[in-house]
Amino acid sequence: MEINRTDQIEAFFKRCITNIQNDRKNEFIGMHVTKKSEKKVQKMLADAGIPEFNNQDIPPSLFISADEWENTPYHKNIHLDWIKDANFTFEKGKIAGYELFNSDVIQKDPNRELNDWMKLRAMDRNFEALYLYQGDMDWMFDAPSEAATNNVPASHAHGHVLTYGLGIGYFLYMALANPNVTEVTVVEKSIEVIAMFKNFIFPQFITDKPVHFIEADAFDYFNKDNHKNYDYIYVDIWQSSQDGLPIITKLLEQCYEPVSKADFWIEDSCLEIMWTLILLYFEAISNNRKIEVNPMYDIYMRKIDQYFQTIDKTISDVDTLKFYMYDTDISRRILSIKVG
Repeated sequence: MEINRTDQIEAFFKRCITNIQNDRKNEFIGMHVTKKSEKKVQKMLADAGIPEFNNQDIPPSLFISADEWENTPYHKNIHLDWIKDANFTFEKGKIAGYELFNSDVIQKDPNRELNDWMKLRAMDRNFEALYLYQGDMDWMFDAPSEAATNNVPASHAHGHVLTYGLGIGYFLYMALANPNVTEVTVVEKSIEVIAMFKNFIFPQFITDKPVHFIEADAFDYFNKDNHKNYDYIYVDIWQSSQDGLPIITKLLEQCYEPVSKADFWIEDSCLEIMWTLILLYFEAISNNRKIEVNPMYDIYMRKIDQYFQTIDKTISDVDTLKFYMYDTDISRRILSIKVG
């Protein structure tokens, strides 16, 4: 690939770099907000360049209803405090309301110029959440953000669903409630998690759809032969975007999955750094300059370079660059490349 550095492309690069360097959007985590101060904080978020608060007569509310969250089908019908297992313990923790937190997956810049943002929201009152522990390990936190990031994949599910990672069964519950789903197979590597779930959580489910449990490591099961009999695949086996990207990479190196068949939990949050790395790659090759990145991202930059080396064309328009940066299927193809 070659890039014809037109005035429009030059201006695009500058806007992207400016957005990368804008740290103001990250200053609001933990900020206290009340109904009285909501409009003021919304204006602050707009002034910081967060797109969802710009150019709107009625900006989105900053509050999530704790009552609505506690009365969602899963939380209304499933009692995690019924778990009595030697390998698992739980404790209720008071969570402060009126404090902004990242409530969902990273939000893509609608202009595709790296002005991506966290969806900052606050609960409208103090509430209790469950912390679950497997032995001494902090295993699961039942928080609103966990529900929000699983609801969309559950709505995508259809036919015979394969999901990696059992957890507290939130995705499983919501997928089974989807009328387009006929049955679900769960791959979980921990026999203790499966036993606990079957004994204490699954009996609370009300469903006539078949559910199958397979004790296996995702890295052993994630391949084309195993996937061919499933209509939809969902993977949720990491804790955050930090460990998510390397795990997604390892899985895709084993078996590329198109966007049409699979979803990865908080995938956009995991891929956000890829959008930036691709921009830096484009900017460097357009200047015939050596690409320099933090060594921790070197493996990803080598994958990016190898992918775009196979594209025999000269790019002269901004929209094509934006497509290559933000298209999820392209990011998956790049991550699936094995480099020495």
